[in-house]
Amino acid sequence: MYSSFDVSYRPREYYSKNGYTILEVLVSVAIFSMLVMLSTMALNQGLRQYHNLMERGINFWDKAKYFWLNKSLNSAVDYYVFTKDAGWFPYFEGSQEGISYVSLSPFVGNEPVIVWIRNERLDDGKRSLIYYELPVYSSGIQEIERLYDFRDFKKAKPLILLQDIQDVEVSFYGYDISEARWAWTKDFAGDKKKILPEVIRIDYREHNEKKRLVLGINTNSMFKLIYDELYPNE
Repeated sequence: MYSSFDVSYRPREYYSKNGYTILEVLVSVAIFSMLVMLSTMALNQGLRQYHNLMERGINFWDKAKYFWLNKSLNSAVDYYVFTKDAGWFPYFEGSQEGISYVSLSPFVGNEPVIVWIRNERLDDGKRSLIYYELPVYSSGIQEIERLYDFRDFKKAKPLILLQDIQDVEVSFYGYDISEARWAWTKDFAGDKKKILPEVIRIDYREHNEKKRLVLGINTNSMFKLIYDELYPNE
């Protein structure tokens, strides 16, 4: 029998409140290790999902640019301008250096825009297709030509459609008045054709692989060829 004054005696509850058994420490370490492992797995999975989303986003934008460019050309309109030599004609300029037209589907905003798609040469000899747009308002042919001649269209924020490409070749399918037939040509001007092209084809080489964009214009009619007779300039 221990007396109440015997300090060598300590009840079991005393130790349980002031220390841990080896078993408790091992269980705690096991639980902690499991939590670390689960957290690491969750982090790695999150990073993989993030990278997958980024890759999908990049691939989506690459495809979206084509659909959006096609929409822009599908929405090209008969924006008639007048010169003393050519009379009235729908504005369109197409050559190996670029394409220019008026579209109802701008990249920014909701007003009709003048579009320039330029085939620009880079310092390393490769090329890029770059998109520019500015509001058309009620600009005549002189104002549009001035925007191009003084490179004012480059004040707009550029959108790179294709980058680091080679052997770019642009073709236009439309009605050839001089030969009275539909044909493919290397250039297409509204003042000479009096009509917009039906199809634009862009052939190029990217990473030694030949590729092609085929873009259509919906707004077209042979009736436009008699525009001068219906709306003579006064």
